[in-house]
Amino acid sequence: MSLRLLAGAAFFVLSALPCLTQTEQTPPPATADSTPNTQPSSASPASPKKVWTNDDIHARNGVSVVGDKRSQNYHMTPGPTADSATVSRIRKNLEKLTAQLDDANEKLAGLKKFQAGDEVKDPGPQINKGLNRVPVDQQIAQLEASKKKLEGQISDLLDEARKKGIDPGQLR
Repeated sequence: MSLRLLAGAAFFVLSALPCLTQTEQTPPPATADSTPNTQPSSASPASPKKVWTNDDIHARNGVSVVGDKRSQNYHMTPGPTADSATVSRIRKNLEKLTAQLDDANEKLAGLKKFQAGDEVKDPGPQINKGLNRVPVDQQIAQLEASKKKLEGQISDLLDEARKKGIDPGQLR
């Protein structure tokens, strides 16, 4: 029992020790009749920060509020819709370009598998196709160039549709 009391007292004394050292290090407060050891600084103390309120803001209509119908400078009228002939033309062109892009991606994947030494799916006999004597790396470069060209054409068609007010859902 006495060991517990002794350990508790030691803990209490040791935990209070840092507090005693901090109070001993603080200098005594200066009085009016004592002479200061250091010279007063030439800089004045920092001015307090300005707190802005609604009275300080001189807004014409007060503070703007999101969704306030009185302060809208634009109109929410729907734009003109494109005619059905334009939509069908752009959709047809997009389908054609997408099919060409899918074909180029398939050929590119087959050539990359062949170049890596993997087994390539045989498409069967191709009667109207002859032997291709162009090296595989050059074929890959040509296909990547045509793929980039097709992607640019698709992007141009989508931009044209957007400029004419066609929603992306109408092109599907």
